[in-house]
Amino acid sequence: MSRWIAPLFIFSTLLMLPEIFRNTVHNPSARTPAGQPLTSASRAYSSTYTSIMDRQNGVVRVTGTSYPLSEKTIQQVVAKRSLEESAHVSIWNWQGLEAVTASARGLDKQHHFANSYLVGFKPFQTRELWVPLYTLAMQKEYQYDHLQYAGLSDIWQTSRQAYFQKRGDCEDHAILLADWLIELGVDARVALGTHKGQGHAWVVAIVDNQEYLLEATSKRRQASWQAMPLAALAEGYEVEFQFNRNFFWAKRNSASTRKYRGIHWIKKSQFIRS
Repeated sequence: MSRWIAPLFIFSTLLMLPEIFRNTVHNPSARTPAGQPLTSASRAYSSTYTSIMDRQNGVVRVTGTSYPLSEKTIQQVVAKRSLEESAHVSIWNWQGLEAVTASARGLDKQHHFANSYLVGFKPFQTRELWVPLYTLAMQKEYQYDHLQYAGLSDIWQTSRQAYFQKRGDCEDHAILLADWLIELGVDARVALGTHKGQGHAWVVAIVDNQEYLLEATSKRRQASWQAMPLAALAEGYEVEFQFNRNFFWAKRNSASTRKYRGIHWIKKSQFIRS
């Protein structure tokens, strides 16, 4: 399993006025025939998409605080750390509140808010909700980040990059799967925590008021939504945080839970893309 969280650095930053860094680069959307996974030929043609820099800039508005946390602020703090340290996922405190959001280092070597890695990417349209998981199983290989990125422990791919990048670890799989499902109209979230004691990322999808736990790194070719496990029955998963394109949630306390909604979760912040 992934070594996603080892270790988590918790930063407590000083109060600063919001500064919004704007990126105006336009990026085309990759397209494949409806319902068709990317073939080896089209993968070669689309290899340039692995380096596309989607618009990730934005600010985080933290519930209960006066000023937003800007991406520029977190990048200034992270810049003071070594290259290896900056590769770790960071959980941020802001204006006296703990664990209000997370950031991670991307392929552009900059830290971005976790929500921003869900860029609104859908490889192709499908009516079958199991197809994204099936497609991941067929075409994306699992590989630890430290083997792919010269010893760096954690580098995140956006959902678009994750589709065209041949290899990735748990958060890359989870980001692509969650974003694709969101585009299909599903309430899907990336969950961060541990699996059997090891740092991990996975997806929770809420369909017909049922919570399903989707192991995005699974290479089993399941061809039915009914084959997906209910989150309440999935063993070995200890969730700490979850996020989608807009919001970041943290648990109220350290108590273990298999439920991804309810009063034991706090919606800590909202990401606003600039």
